[in-house]
Amino acid sequence: MIFPVPKPVKRKKESKISEWNRVRKELIKDFDKAGITSCEIKLPLCLKRYMLGFAHTKKRRNVTDLKRAVLACENCHTIVEYSCKANTGKTMEEFLELIINARKIQP
Repeated sequence: MIFPVPKPVKRKKESKISEWNRVRKELIKDFDKAGITSCEIKLPLCLKRYMLGFAHTKKRRNVTDLKRAVLACENCHTIVEYSCKANTGKTMEEFLELIINARKIQP
């Protein structure tokens, strides 16, 4: 007598939003442990410790490593996101990678 083999259970793929929410919680802990609690970019009009978020080295649609990020205030993030080449002479990815590599303590 042959018994039917059950279909394997499909693993539900984590959505980009839930993945980012999970990684964001880890980043907050990692940056806090490393003592990074203010904007790392520090351009003119920087808000220092207010309206902080994470600026990734690549645009969201191209991000492969969500942990390659810099803590940035909203003003600095916007400047780097939309006019980095004009203000710094470097691409957004190059500019943020310089900041990540210059850290004394890696989160």
